[in-house]
This record gives sequence, structure tokens and C-alpha cells, in this order.
Amino acid sequence: MSVRKYVKIEGPAIDSIPLIYKHKIPIQKTLLFWEGLKEGKIYATRCKKCGQVYFPPQADCPNDMTSDMEWIELPKNGVLEAFTKVYARPQGFDDIEPYMIGIATLTNGVRVMGWVEPPDEKCVKVGDEVELITKNIKGRYLIILKVNKQCA
Repeated sequence: MSVRKYVKIEGPAIDSIPLIYKHKIPIQKTLLFWEGLKEGKIYATRCKKCGQVYFPPQADCPNDMTSDMEWIELPKNGVLEAFTKVYARPQGFDDIEPYMIGIATLTNGVRVMGWVEPPDEKCVKVGDEVELITKNIKGRYLIILKVNKQCA
């Protein structure tokens, strides 16, 4: 029986060439979520046994180990809890201008991550009220946390 030995090579290095890894993601159990984004609706799942709400939606409840879940539409209003501007965009988003992402707590207590509009950090602050909308940006349906105030 042979034993493989791994040796860490130290010394000069260069960056690798970026690689694209595309694959199909099965969405059968969360199809309503993806269809809802196209219709401007944002869905979560709730365990019928313990009542826990999951966003992003889950097909199974890790608390109860059950698949007895129901779909609920999330409220459209919340409060911005955190945000950041993304300048070094990940592969697949590098053709989009720098954008802001944030986390909002909705009126029912569920936290949702989405793109913040307007994408100007001078116009946005933690505690701002936001409205959840969906938007098609270059073929991708995204959740938008729209700040409900005028930028000065």
C-alpha cells in the first residue's frame, strides 16, 4: 500500500487564470421562490411543526427534521441593518457597475439580503426604511432593498 505525501511548495508564484465553473442548480423544491422573483414577490418557507421561518427558503426544517413546509410571502417593508459597497465584483457580476448589498430586517422579523438602491453610500445609512422589490438586471432576478428617502 502506498502513502501519498503532500508537500507545500514555497517560493515565487503567479496568479492563476480565472476559471469559470458553470453547472445546473436543481430548483424543483424551491421553484416558487424563483418564479415569485419574476412576479415581484419574495417568498420564504415556514415549518408547519415548529413555525420557524426560513429565508432563503428551505425544503426541510433542520430543527424538526421534517419536510412539512409551507410557503409564505414576505412583507415588503423593513429596516436596513447593514450594508457595504462592492467594488471588487465576483466573477459573473464583473460586467455590472459597483453596487451595494445590505441586510434588512422585515416587519415580521425575517432578515433578507439584497442589493441596496440607490447604490450611493452617501445617501444610505443603517436604520433607513426600505421597500423590497425585485428587478431583472442583465437576466438575473435580484432582490432590491430600495431606500425610501430622497438623496440630498
